[in-house]
This record gives sequence, structure tokens and C-alpha cells, in this order.
Amino acid sequence: MGFGDFLANRMKKSIEKNLKKSTLTEDNINEVLREIRLALLEADVNVDVVKKFIKKIEEKALGEFIEQGVRADQQMVKIVHQELVEILGKVNQPLEINKKPSIIMMVGLQGAGKTTTVGKLAHLLTNKYKKKPLMVGLDIYRPGAIDQLVELGEKNGLSSFEKGKQDPVKTSKQAVDFADQNGYDVVILDTAGRLQIDKDLMKELNNIRKAVSPQEIILTVDGMTGQDIINVTQEFDKLLKLSGVIVTKLDGDARGGATLSITDITKLPIKFIGEGEGIGALAEFHPKRMADRILGMGDVDTLFEKAASVVDQRTMEKTMKRMFAGQFDLEDLRNQLGQVAKMGNLGGLMKMMPGLGNKVSDAQIEQAQQRLFVANVLMDSMTLKERRDPRVLKAIKRKERIIKGSGRTEKEYNDLLNQFDKGKKQVAEMTKQLKQGRMPNLGGLKL
Repeated sequence: MGFGDFLANRMKKSIEKNLKKSTLTEDNINEVLREIRLALLEADVNVDVVKKFIKKIEEKALGEFIEQGVRADQQMVKIVHQELVEILGKVNQPLEINKKPSIIMMVGLQGAGKTTTVGKLAHLLTNKYKKKPLMVGLDIYRPGAIDQLVELGEKNGLSSFEKGKQDPVKTSKQAVDFADQNGYDVVILDTAGRLQIDKDLMKELNNIRKAVSPQEIILTVDGMTGQDIINVTQEFDKLLKLSGVIVTKLDGDARGGATLSITDITKLPIKFIGEGEGIGALAEFHPKRMADRILGMGDVDTLFEKAASVVDQRTMEKTMKRMFAGQFDLEDLRNQLGQVAKMGNLGGLMKMMPGLGNKVSDAQIEQAQQRLFVANVLMDSMTLKERRDPRVLKAIKRKERIIKGSGRTEKEYNDLLNQFDKGKKQVAEMTKQLKQGRMPNLGGLKL
């Protein structure tokens, strides 16, 4: 259950349950507010933020009349949505990367995922913004930190700069000069962290800041640490004058409510959120989109952006042509599943689809994820010839070899082939209807 899911499960259900009538009354408003207050506190939202949030909703709700044709629950959702957007920062705050090279200084405590986030940010700048970033390893204290950054770069085709145990201030200045001379657009400084804030750490960070004058100083915080996020953010901001925050690990079991408190208390924008372990699992933070997700409305904009950033358009176009030409095979299916996997966790993707957020349980998502995993394992155990011509898979010897090689069961093998056959027939019927100028019937299509 990722950030937003816990609140979505509580808030929207409470509104729908208590506001079935056509009018907003003081009694049913108070009942909704009581449950929303509890949900926010359980999600670890700051107490003062909760009080302020509830008060604003109450003031608006008690003064509202029901618009013609709009139900009371819809009206309340609208009010709550407006206040969520407000508390989350109103609008997205983009990075200041207009200078060449622009310098982004990444700071944070150990364990927040800062080095990994540096890699994700470099990947995002490369693929979405078409920038040429340079990652700079400055953490000379944590064993393996610089090696981790270099390895991250090599694995994902990203450039890195390091000078071993050399003074980080000197290295940062050399890195900026190197970037300027070699055509890099953005320099991302991966500074040292500590288990807790101390004077030595802040002195070093301040010296780096003075040496290179970064356009952005961004704090990376762990979304699972609760209210400590606020204290850490305030301390770093007081000493370094932060320009924004990145919140990581919001795809796990953390309720993430402290994230709702950051902007309201510190007045600093959340720039990005980390929602997975993959190199592409860093998303721009848009208050409206997050409010949509918290209220179970989906997040189509982010879903489309994820698809555009990771899906190979040529491969998808080729697959679609083969599909509508009746040539779709298991190799095409395997490629399609690979493209979907690049977009991130299946549960996270489904939560972004309007209407599905509150209707698909975690158990159902887990089952679907398991089916995809099994399908991939089975197809990986097939030869290219077998995937390209699934008819040969009816042979007993091939079937036995694939089942043994994959470690899966005969039932799972048969289920995969049966689902593939059904899907191919459905696509063939859809193609026939389209060629006849009719709207295809999608009702029986199973994903």
C-alpha cells in the first residue's frame, strides 16, 4: 500500500457513506470531518496541519449550497480536493535548470536513498528533459558510496565524476569545470550524509554551497520516517536555504502522511517523489494529481507521462501492426509485458486509473502481478521459435521441457496458452469490427 492509498481507502468511503442525502447538514458534515481527522492522524499527518485542514473544510462545507444536479458527497469531495491541493503546494515547482551548467546539490541523512535518487534524477533529466547530466560523488565517508554512484551510472548509461577521497569542496569545483568544458547541462552533487545532523556535516555542505553556488539545493527525505521528516527539513533549510524536497520510499507500507505536512509547515515545495526501486521510479510532484490519487480519482496525466518516458514507441507500433494483421504471438506478448514492467509496480499503475483506485484490492493486484510473473517465467523458458509459432507448443516433449525448465506447473502452462488463444481471438474480432467501420465491443476483453 503506497502513499495516498491509506487515505484514499478511508476518506472517500467516509464521504460517500455519510453523505448519501441530497443536502449538506451540520450533523453529517461533522461526522465526515471526524472520520477524515482520524484518517489523517493515523496516516501521521502533523496535528497542527490536520486542525487547519479540517477547519478550512468545515468553513467551506457549512457555507455551501448544493449545486443543481450534484450530490452532497460529490460536493464534499470537491471541497476536500480543493483543500488537499492547497495544502500540498497548489502547483508543481519545476527545477531551475536554465543555466549551463546548472548545479543541483543533493543533501540528506544516510538511509534516505539520496545516492539512488541522484541516479533516478539524472535518468529523468536525460529522458524527459533531454539534458546531459553529470553525477558527482562527494560522499567520501560512507564506504562504497562513490562506487555505488559510479556503478549506477555505468549500468544506466549515465555519466559520473569522482576523485576518490579528495576534499569534497575541491572535487565539486573540479566537477563544475569539467562539466563546463565537456558540454554537460546539469551537475548533480551527491553530497555526504550522516545518521543525524551534526556541525561537521553542515560545515562541509555550506562550504560546497559557497564554492559552486548551486541553483537548486534539494533535500532527500525518507517517506517512512514519519514526523521526523519535518524536523530534518527545517534543520537543513535553516542552515542551507533549501529550494525543495524529494520524498522517497512512498511505494511501500509507509502511510506517508508527513508528506502532507512538509509544504504547509516549511513552505518548501516537494519537487519529486520516489515510488519504486527502478531507475525510472521518480515522479514529478503535482499537488492536484496527488489530491486526485488520495481521493481515489486516479492520475491519468502521470500514467501517460510514465508510458511516454519508458515505452519504446517503435516496438509498440510494430506490435500493434502485427496484432491487427493477425500475426500476434508470444514473443510480442513478452515484449509488451516488458514495456509495462518498465512503467513500475502494477499496483501503482492501477491506482492511477480512474475508477479502479478503490475497487481493486491489494490481494487482487498481488494475484495479477503473480500471473504476469508466471507468464514471463514460462515464456523465458521457451525458444524464440516456440514463442514465434505457439502452435508447436502442443507437442508433449516441448511442454514437459518448458514446465521443467521454468519450475512452474502444468496448470499454469495451460492457463497461459489458453489465455493467449482467447486474447488473440478477441483481437481478431476487434480488427474485423474496425475494418467494417463498427465500434469494437471491449466488454469481454481480459487483460
